[in-house]
Amino acid sequence: MNVGLYRTVAAMRTNQQRIEVVSSNLANTETTGFKRMLHVAHGAEGWGKDQEHQQVVTGTRLDMQQGVLQRTGEDLDLALEGEGFFVVDGLGEELLTRQGQFQLSQDGQLVDRDSNPVQWVGQRGVLDPSGAAIKVDNRGGVIQGGLPVGRLRIVDVLGTDGIEPNDEGSYRVRAGAEVVQSDAIVTQGFIERANVQAVDELVELIAAQRAFDSAAQAFRTIDQSYRRLHQ
Repeated sequence: MNVGLYRTVAAMRTNQQRIEVVSSNLANTETTGFKRMLHVAHGAEGWGKDQEHQQVVTGTRLDMQQGVLQRTGEDLDLALEGEGFFVVDGLGEELLTRQGQFQLSQDGQLVDRDSNPVQWVGQRGVLDPSGAAIKVDNRGGVIQGGLPVGRLRIVDVLGTDGIEPNDEGSYRVRAGAEVVQSDAIVTQGFIERANVQAVDELVELIAAQRAFDSAAQAFRTIDQSYRRLHQ
């Protein structure tokens, strides 16, 4: 097969993946604590036994840049400034999140928007849903009615590839990654907006679509040339 066909197919596949990543970023522009994904690709000469073919290796990585903090005034809205995550108990696993829009269950547990209990350092704190106002200091210490309740567990994961996102907007720790205590500052009454700039993503989307269309046109041109040669 013509080397040009291999390369145009690789270009179309790469830009299709690029479009999917950017589209996901755009869809989560208003998602609290969302971290945009970056599409990465590089070419490797040689594919199988044919050194003329070029293989394109693609992947994604998280952009952990800080999002803008937005004031809400709600006592249970908590934002993190700096590197780190709140920890919640998912279904049979620990999950990390920066979506700090928490609420109280009827039995006084602090839970996330999916009703997953938030982890504390040591014994889990219990709050009174109808009690005094809740205060949270910048290290995650929780106080209600002037009495300390406990401290929220806030961690960081060493290495840029130590976590992977799931479909709910939180993150799983990859096997072998090192989890450490975070130095992130907790800000009460704020949420962290997604670190997505819609205009930048739209420009990226247009560029990816044009690159896909160009590769598709090149593929059709080469294919038509081969058809004419074999007529």
